[in-house]
Amino acid sequence: MKKIMKKSLAVILALVMISSTFICCFATELNQEAADLHRGQYKNYVLLGDSVASGYRDQITENDELYNEAYQDSTYFRYAGSYADVLTKAIIEDDTMIAFAGPGFRTLEVRYMLEDDFDECDDYMFHPSHLYIVGDPASQEIRAAYKKAVAEADLITLGVGGNDWGAYLGWVVNDIFEEEHVPAEYKAKLAEVLENSNLDIGSIEKILEVADMAGMIPVLLEKVPEALKHGLGGFFKNWDIMIQDIYDLNPDVTLMVVGMSDNSVKGKYYDYDGVVGGPVNGEATEEDAAKNQLMSIIIGFIMGIGNKPMIDGAKKFGYIYVDTTGTTYVDSHPDAAGHIHIANKIIEALPDPEYSHKFTDANPGHKNYKEIMYVTANGIMSGTSDTTFSPDDALTKGQLAEAMNAILGSNDATDSTDEVTVFEFAVSVFINSVRKGIMGMLKGIELLYDLINNNIMNLGATVTRGQAAYYFKALDEA
Repeated sequence: MKKIMKKSLAVILALVMISSTFICCFATELNQEAADLHRGQYKNYVLLGDSVASGYRDQITENDELYNEAYQDSTYFRYAGSYADVLTKAIIEDDTMIAFAGPGFRTLEVRYMLEDDFDECDDYMFHPSHLYIVGDPASQEIRAAYKKAVAEADLITLGVGGNDWGAYLGWVVNDIFEEEHVPAEYKAKLAEVLENSNLDIGSIEKILEVADMAGMIPVLLEKVPEALKHGLGGFFKNWDIMIQDIYDLNPDVTLMVVGMSDNSVKGKYYDYDGVVGGPVNGEATEEDAAKNQLMSIIIGFIMGIGNKPMIDGAKKFGYIYVDTTGTTYVDSHPDAAGHIHIANKIIEALPDPEYSHKFTDANPGHKNYKEIMYVTANGIMSGTSDTTFSPDDALTKGQLAEAMNAILGSNDATDSTDEVTVFEFAVSVFINSVRKGIMGMLKGIELLYDLINNNIMNLGATVTRGQAAYYFKALDEA
């Protein structure tokens, strides 16, 4: 059904472990202060994700000749200037990383790589952008190397999601064109649009334009909704499963989830090396500007949907979500400046090394890790010993009073060891939020709703120290 380029296992595994890079042809604008803070904090960095993560280039320059000739794409390859490459050079002392990102990867492919008993393949598993197919003996060894890398990492960046419902839609439309025997000229136009497409509203718009020219809009209206349901539904379903797979292999890893960003508009007005200028093809018109403004609003809405499971998962699992808004692109993939922007966002979001491994029972994989680090760093809560925080122990009234004193600068201390119920905690959070003024009160209303809504059937249950840290941080920042 699909013609998928295969390469020898030896070549692929060599790419997996490669730590040298080809020519870097632009100056970085790194946040050096943040990089210096984290340099040497991690030893084993593993890159997971799709073509944006791998550093795939929409445009190949003369400096990419060796890359283009030797590798053809960026699957399992450390590409010079990618955000992973910039990150590695900035904070990893021996400049090594393991690259396991590949063009076309969706949450489904990541699950396949992580799960020995995976059985949910669809017709688009390992799209032709991949170097091997499901069932190929070589792929089994690659899967083993993939899982080993995840299990041994102390830092993972994961950037995936755009292909789940962006490029995936293009693949489906291409198949519809094949089934309906659309003339070759329209297939060629569509192929040009789809080539290495990612989550790009501009590309989706062009797909519809080609379909309209081919008289295929009625057929698309009939068949595409089901495709979107499959793509988006799979994305929302697979996200938590994929994250749990990673933590099952490595519960202590620092996991940075790289959010999707507004790619299609910005890329049209940047040269490859990120230099602001005229559009790549022709001069911008007033109509272009108006259209891009509208597209920005639409893209912002779509990005909100696409990033929602990532943002929600940060609260549920404890990983760190990295907002990449503002990344500059060429077509569907970041330009040089865009990759530096993403790398800086990751570096700036890394846990403070002073506190990152302070407690043996509150590691970076704990769902309240960030909040625990915050409250202990800011004197709101203290550990139960030098090396433990006891996040699953019940919060006491004495600890609640101590935290509120620290947040409000008050002295309403009590040493009571009575356990605090959800209802008591909710009331205390709201009452004390009012003492912070109007903004504090607004935050208190939000936190009160969150507490009651999430525990409506269990208001008499005790609040854990880990849960309390989450609300204390939110209140302190109000």
